[in-house]
Amino acid sequence: MTEEKGGTGQPCRPVPAGKEGRSNQLAVETFMPMMVEAFHDGLQEVGSLSRWLLATLVAINGAAAITLLPLKMPAVAKLGGAGAFLIGILAALGAGLWSLYAFKRVSIAAETMLAYWLTVADDGPRLQALEATMKQHFDQAIGSRGTHVFVFASVTAFLVGCAVAAWGMISQGGVQ
Repeated sequence: MTEEKGGTGQPCRPVPAGKEGRSNQLAVETFMPMMVEAFHDGLQEVGSLSRWLLATLVAINGAAAITLLPLKMPAVAKLGGAGAFLIGILAALGAGLWSLYAFKRVSIAAETMLAYWLTVADDGPRLQALEATMKQHFDQAIGSRGTHVFVFASVTAFLVGCAVAAWGMISQGGVQ
């Protein structure tokens, strides 16, 4: 059954057929605003946290590398510590780049979800398998392991750099 456009007999769009059409419309009216708001809020929070984390990791590794310069210790310890801190800086930058990649994936998933729900709003069928797949892609993009690995590498490099610097200071007799 279709509606007529201005009484001309031309079909405008399908009229929801029974219970499924009303259910789809209710689902869209319920989930679309929630999805948009959650996506927007999540992006703002993740973006803010990512910026702070990236800045902190770069700052602590950079400050630690600079702090090594005036210390009296063997050159091998200075170079080892500075190298570890440099790796920490590069890993933090890698985390930032990986986050951008993950954001791109989230944006693509969001575009697909939005198109799907707009189709459902126009009385398109709900596809449970597609909904599950989109949720899985969203979860993978948001909980990106790559970013976690880079952050872990940056923190580990910082700790290794601190340990090498401490060893250098102790071996030189710089710590009393």
